[in-house]
Amino acid sequence: MRFALETLGCKVNQYESSAFFESLTRAGWQPVPFSARADLYIVHSCAVTNKASYQTRQLVRRASRTNPKAHIAVVGCDAQIHRDRYAQERLATHIVGTEEKFQLLSWLKKPGSLHEPCVAVGDARRYGPLEPLPVTNMLGDRSRAFLKVQDGCDAFCSYCIVPFSRGRSRSLETSEVIRQLERLISAGYREVVLTGIHLGQWGLDLGVDGLGELLKAMDKVRHSARIRLSSLEPKEITGNLLQALTTYTWICPHFHLPLQSGDGEILAAMGRPYGPEEYADTVQTLHKIFPHAAFGADVIVGFPGETDAHFSRTVRLLESLPVTYLHVFPYSPRPGTQAAAMKGRAVGDVLKGRARVLRDLGRRKKRAFQQRFVGAVLEVLVENALPSNLWKGTSENYLTIHFSTKHPVAPGRLVRVRVNRLTDAGLFGTILD
Repeated sequence: MRFALETLGCKVNQYESSAFFESLTRAGWQPVPFSARADLYIVHSCAVTNKASYQTRQLVRRASRTNPKAHIAVVGCDAQIHRDRYAQERLATHIVGTEEKFQLLSWLKKPGSLHEPCVAVGDARRYGPLEPLPVTNMLGDRSRAFLKVQDGCDAFCSYCIVPFSRGRSRSLETSEVIRQLERLISAGYREVVLTGIHLGQWGLDLGVDGLGELLKAMDKVRHSARIRLSSLEPKEITGNLLQALTTYTWICPHFHLPLQSGDGEILAAMGRPYGPEEYADTVQTLHKIFPHAAFGADVIVGFPGETDAHFSRTVRLLESLPVTYLHVFPYSPRPGTQAAAMKGRAVGDVLKGRARVLRDLGRRKKRAFQQRFVGAVLEVLVENALPSNLWKGTSENYLTIHFSTKHPVAPGRLVRVRVNRLTDAGLFGTILD
């Protein structure tokens, strides 16, 4: 039996897909590319934007055209939110929710067809404690590993569908995190990214004093990997987390802090628990402590009620901060969220123009950050070989580096690279090890 797996969305989805892949191959299934003829197609879906939902449906339809007789399983967030649509439009044989997908093999044993699909979607609000999900190999990545330590979200920002698709915030027990970290390091990974739907909320449901306590426990383990943190909320970088960040040198100097808007009125309408001044203070505080760190920000443009004046305040705030890259998202109304009923969202050329302004600003910020490190020596995680005896990797502070070496190097190694120059194609250097 042959299966094909395609994953959309976040790092959490990527980690979970790696678990699906391992469980299927252990059960005797043979993996094939998604474009090939298979007996089972799995689309691990995302629902965070309209575009993500559309891409999920396109993949499901593509699978049906490739092999009309195959089982087609749409699993995860979009299946959770739009299960009735998938059933009514006869798009999949198996429709499996965000918690039920971890028993995917069991659901596949139940009969399902395009006319009468097997639907396994529960109430996300009633999902139980977070169970460990052992993974030894990241799907398609031999250099960097993800480690899911948290799931769900209790924030209920007005634009966000995630609490409805993922349920309440739940944390993986410290002992299980350590066990999975050791498993990944034993498999050869030298960079592990701690990830979650709301990573900074780790431990609150366990009665533990936040993510800093987890990092403290990780420091007691002998490991040769560097640890990268995925997205953190600005108000969460306090207390023991800030102490851990300043204490443990194995934590990568890279902070992704979602902003969403630089205007206080829009942030309040979004349900974000901070103002632009608090966000700026957090970034500036971290920048003083970690002057070489990369700072990323998510920004939503065109949110209902956003005027030119609101948008200008977002631009001015970002221009004033040492942000090094931007992820720009045109606002996407999600049915069932508060913002979906709000009036006055930007559309058409206005929306495209605002997104273009911020993406241009992000490119300028990124280039200025890159220029700072010409002549520096950076620790680089080797990722893959390129033509002309070049290799590509990522530095501890999230810079993509192209480097030359006389001898081949294995993906996943940590090497020292001297950065020699910046071109339109990026940073180039020479390996020193």
